[in-house]
Amino acid sequence: MTMGTYVRLLRMPGVLNVTAAQLFARLPLGILSLAILLHVRDLTHSYALAGTVVASVGVGQAIAMPLTARLAGRVGVTRTLMTGAVINAVGTIGLVFAGPQALLLTGLGLLTGASMPPLMPIVRALYPRMVGSDEVRALFALDTTAQELIWVIGPVAATFLASAVTTACPLILCAAVTLLGTGWFLLGSRRLHPAKSLSNVRFGRVLLHRSLLLAMMASLALVASFTALEVGIIAALGKDGVLAGAAIASASVGSLIGGLLFGHRRLGMAGVVAALGTAAFGIVLYGAADGLVLQFAALFVSGVGFAPAMSALYLMVSREIVQEVATEAFGWLSSAAIVGGAAGTAIAGVATDAHGPRGAIVVSVVLAVLAALSPVFARVLGPLRGLEKEPASAAHR
Repeated sequence: MTMGTYVRLLRMPGVLNVTAAQLFARLPLGILSLAILLHVRDLTHSYALAGTVVASVGVGQAIAMPLTARLAGRVGVTRTLMTGAVINAVGTIGLVFAGPQALLLTGLGLLTGASMPPLMPIVRALYPRMVGSDEVRALFALDTTAQELIWVIGPVAATFLASAVTTACPLILCAAVTLLGTGWFLLGSRRLHPAKSLSNVRFGRVLLHRSLLLAMMASLALVASFTALEVGIIAALGKDGVLAGAAIASASVGSLIGGLLFGHRRLGMAGVVAALGTAAFGIVLYGAADGLVLQFAALFVSGVGFAPAMSALYLMVSREIVQEVATEAFGWLSSAAIVGGAAGTAIAGVATDAHGPRGAIVVSVVLAVLAALSPVFARVLGPLRGLEKEPASAAHR
């Protein structure tokens, strides 16, 4: 039943090509943070500085993503994505040759982050144009589940290439994939792009929507918890790059399976809290586990709730935000996840320098618990239609 839903979806015109293209183009998201962390640590021997440079990439992305997503509607998707891809590739290659100068590394990190092509918000705003209203939930679930391949392949590729070849190798790979993947996506989706338009809604006004704020807070804390966990894993297993990459990937395998089993189902408030709570529970188990087998199993459990929870949050935003500002809304949502990823890495880097791998795990647990509680806090302030009943799409379009 579950696989049949996805098979039917992939048979629809354009779905497979667009999904595969944007997945490939976004592969650097699973490589870049770890690649920079490993490269800067190798240059400077400091997790704190490495985390700071990773954070600068996140800051650049977070500031620019809603702006570039909105810009795509004004100047066109093709011009926005290709300009960003070229600048991003230049910035990424610049990190390879920057040397150990902290200010230069941080500045290049900001440039690399700010020029990241806004693929995620553009794609997710595009989905309601690709399929009927009955298939949108399954398409969001497919997207959220498929993107876990980024976090399965990315960490392994980053750690393997950095340890087997050089720490510059995964950075060069990121630049090449960004250029090629963006071009592929634009060719495959060219007939689906909306015409250029000037929105009458003031920039940033969409942030007044409670459902978007909830999705932003939950994704920020959840992504931060997992990037903090990555730092802890690398600090504990860093001498074996392949093993560290495999450990990180095991959580993504759990998320992939969780997405396939539960991502297309309507979770509701209780289901979203349970999914987020599963992530927190798995991270706690990892901190308490003794031995690699139990640690890998705990990481797998931590990932099971990730994709279903994120899929439900994305769908809630898609159905409750009008199409005119949907790209901007998903830009803000992407920014929240980016800020979370950068903050989790930076905070965990400082905690690791001070307390070793255990410090990063504690940071990860606290952030995961905050993510699980965020829907409860939001519900106290009032009803959340997208998580409590099936909203009528016609009423929100």
